[in-house]
Amino acid sequence: MIGHTSRKRSGTVLVVAVISLFLVATATMGVLLITANALHLTKTQSASAVAFNIAESGAERAAYWLKNQPTPPTEEVNPFGGSVHMGDGEYRVTIYPHPENPNAYLKTFRIVSVGTAHGISKTIEIVVKQATFGRYAYFTDSETSSVSGGAIWWKAGETVDGPVHSNNRNGSNFNINYNGSTAPIFLDMLTASGTTINYTPSRPRDEATFMRIFRDGSKGFRLGVPPIPMPPSTDTQRNAAWGSSSGFPSTNGVYLRAGFGGGIYIHGDAAIQLTLDANGNQVVRITQGSNVTSVTLDKTTQTCRVSGPVGPGSPTEAPSLGTGVIYCTGNITSLSGIVADNRVVGNEIAVRNALTIANDVNAGKYIKITNNLIYNTKPDKTRDSSDPVNLAAGTLGLVSKDIIIASTAPSNLEIDAVCLAGGSNTSGGSFYVENYSTKKPTGTLRVLGGIIQKARGPVGTFDPNTGATLTGYAKAYSYDPRMAVNPPPYYPTTGTYERISWRLLPSE
Repeated sequence: MIGHTSRKRSGTVLVVAVISLFLVATATMGVLLITANALHLTKTQSASAVAFNIAESGAERAAYWLKNQPTPPTEEVNPFGGSVHMGDGEYRVTIYPHPENPNAYLKTFRIVSVGTAHGISKTIEIVVKQATFGRYAYFTDSETSSVSGGAIWWKAGETVDGPVHSNNRNGSNFNINYNGSTAPIFLDMLTASGTTINYTPSRPRDEATFMRIFRDGSKGFRLGVPPIPMPPSTDTQRNAAWGSSSGFPSTNGVYLRAGFGGGIYIHGDAAIQLTLDANGNQVVRITQGSNVTSVTLDKTTQTCRVSGPVGPGSPTEAPSLGTGVIYCTGNITSLSGIVADNRVVGNEIAVRNALTIANDVNAGKYIKITNNLIYNTKPDKTRDSSDPVNLAAGTLGLVSKDIIIASTAPSNLEIDAVCLAGGSNTSGGSFYVENYSTKKPTGTLRVLGGIIQKARGPVGTFDPNTGATLTGYAKAYSYDPRMAVNPPPYYPTTGTYERISWRLLPSE
C-alpha cells in the first residue's frame, strides 16, 4: 500500500515537472518571439526613419537645384539624372511643372522625392512657387542714403506694418531712433543680413524697451540672415508691353498693343494719370507735350479703346485687355490717380484690374509721383481674402531706376502700390522725396504695398531729440499681402521659391 502511494506521488511529481518545463519553454519561446518582433519592429522603424530623412534630403536638394536654374524648367525633370545614393539608402526625385505654368508669370512646381533604405520607401511631396518682391513692406539692398551718402534713421512715431528686410550692403546698418517712442515702429518681422543695429539713445537692455521698437520685442527681429539678391533689371516689362522682343518703334507716341499680346507701349517721356470713367473702368490718360491720349480698359467687354493721337501704325482699339503692363521708354514725369476696381461676379473676381507701370531702368529713367496714387477700393488685410473689399481692390506695381516724390506733392500723400527702384545690375536706384531736406509743410507719407530699393532714399528730416518731423514726411508703410499671392503682372521675382505645401504621401 505504501509502495503504491509512493509510485503515485512520483508520477504526480513527474507530471508537474513536465508541465512546469513546458510552461517555462513556452514562456521562453514567447519572450524570444516578442524580442524578435521588437527587434524587427525596431529595425523597420529605423529603416523607415532613414528612408524618410533621405526622402526629405532629396526634396530639399531638388528645391535648391530649382532655385539655381537660370530659367524655370518647362517639362517634368529628374534633376539628378536618376537615383542618388545617400548613406544606407538612396533617393529619386522628380519635379513636375504645374499645368498652368505656360500661362502663369509666377511658376509653380511639385517636387516628389522617394527615399529608400533597407527595403522601406517613404515619399515626400512639396509644392513651391516663385516669390516676388511684393512680399515686403520695405526692402533695401543698402541702408546708406543714395542722396547724401550718410545714414538714414527710423524714428519714433513712424510705422512699418509688414515684413522688412535689408541686405546691409557696403557695411550699412539699420538705424533706429526711438526717443519718445510709446508705440512700436516695426509691427512685423525685421530681418537683416548685417549683425548689428544702431540704436539711439542706446541699445535696449530690457524687454520693455525692445517693445517700444518692435511689436514682438526682442523676438521681433533676426540678424545675420542670408542676403536676398535684388532682381536684375531686364526687358521683361518692355517685352510684355510690346508683345514681342523686337520691332520696337523709334517715333514718340502711344502704342496700343493689347491685340498683339502686349499692353500699352509709350515711346518718349510722358505724364500718366489714372482715372475712372462713368462705369468704373480704368482710363489711362497719357500726355506727351500737347498730345493727350486716353486708353480705356473696359472690364465688362474686356476690350480696349483709344481716344486721341497714337503712334504710327498703332490701332485705336483691341479685342482684349492685354497684359496689364504700361511701359515707357523715357521718364514718367508725372504719375497720379485712381486704380479701378476688379470686376467681381458673386464671390469671385471675373476680371482683374492689375497694372504694372515701368520704364527703362537700365537707361536710368525715373517715375515722379506728383499726387495721390490710390486704389478706388482699399484692401483690408485684417479681413479674409474673400471679403468684398479685398475682391474689389485693384493692383498696382511700379518699376523704375528711381521713384521720386515731387517736391510739389501734397503734405499728406498716399501711394497704393508696390514700388521697385533699381536692380542688381544698376549703379543705384532709390525711392525718395525731391528736395527732402527743404520740403514744407511736413506731413505723413502712407504707402500701402511696399518699397523695394537698391539704396535707401531719404523722405524727410527730423529732430533727433524730440522725433518731430522737420521737413518732408514721416513714414507709415503698410504691407499688402495680396501682392505675395497675386502680384502685379510681370513684376520682378526674388529668385527664390516659397513653399506652398508639404506632405508625406501614403505608401503604396
